[in-house]
Amino acid sequence: MIIVVNHKINDVAGFWGSAQQNLPKLPENGVKRVIQVLPNADNTEATCLWEADNIATLDNYLRDIVGNCSAETYHEVNTENAIGLPA
Repeated sequence: MIIVVNHKINDVAGFWGSAQQNLPKLPENGVKRVIQVLPNADNTEATCLWEADNIATLDNYLRDIVGNCSAETYHEVNTENAIGLPA
């Protein structure tokens, strides 16, 4: 499943430090990969495209690695109607 995650980041150093440390360890625990990471200019928000088994699994993974550094919203991508998804 392809999932869009919108991150509202309240601890910039903690969030991005954890991302740099943990993303190279993928895949793990039903989270296959992060496809795109699109931060805003001051790194306090980001929209990311993920491949994971489901939203709950991805949320559990993110809670484990970034804790309370951010709050997320999620939606599943309708891959049949999406344009420009990487293979």
